[in-house]
Amino acid sequence: MPSEGKPQPIDTAVITAPSDVPTANLWLLAERRERHTARVAGRGTGDVGVGDALAALALGAVIRLVVDDEEQRLVREGLRHGATWEQLAKALGVADVAQVRAVFMSWAQQLPDGEAAEALRLVRGEAGK
Repeated sequence: MPSEGKPQPIDTAVITAPSDVPTANLWLLAERRERHTARVAGRGTGDVGVGDALAALALGAVIRLVVDDEEQRLVREGLRHGATWEQLAKALGVADVAQVRAVFMSWAQQLPDGEAAEALRLVRGEAGK
């Protein structure tokens, strides 16, 4: 089912690659992906074509990027509020604390300069400095 009321850009976009996906909240992205996935699996309405598979794949890639970015922002907030790397790793379901730290550092280095500097201070345990 498309978005309620007036169609949103996510409802009408032709999607064959992540760059085709308009900005939308995660719920709308997931709902559109589910429509394509259901058609591919024979559970939806309408004709199934390669476009449904491509759209579902592209939307999945965009959803992963959004979730990954949000996850790292939450790691940053956890660090700001005093969480340990061990606590963060446990919350993420990851056994390797070094992996969580490395992923965060990689993400932090892509931020604008001021934000990157603050995130890297958090990595070193220098919160609020």
